[in-house]
Amino acid sequence: MADNFLDQLSEIDVPPPPVEFDSQLHDRVNQSLLSVQLVELLVQVMPMAMLEMTRAFTGWVMFTLTGRYDVAPQDRGEKSPDEIS
Repeated sequence: MADNFLDQLSEIDVPPPPVEFDSQLHDRVNQSLLSVQLVELLVQVMPMAMLEMTRAFTGWVMFTLTGRYDVAPQDRGEKSPDEIS
């Protein structure tokens, strides 16, 4: 008997995986991926999409009521055309 742990592991017989192992693994992985993607869609994507739609709808309503579209630079370090000149 070998003293090294890896040598001991190399001598152990490992049974083959069950026949349905691949299909079970794929089913579990697919279910996990679907769950994660649905949670991401509901928690991250949908609120951002709703926010952007709200901004667009608000702009449309303001344009309809006032007849003008005020473009204000967002606070991302952008400068308005008046500040550039």
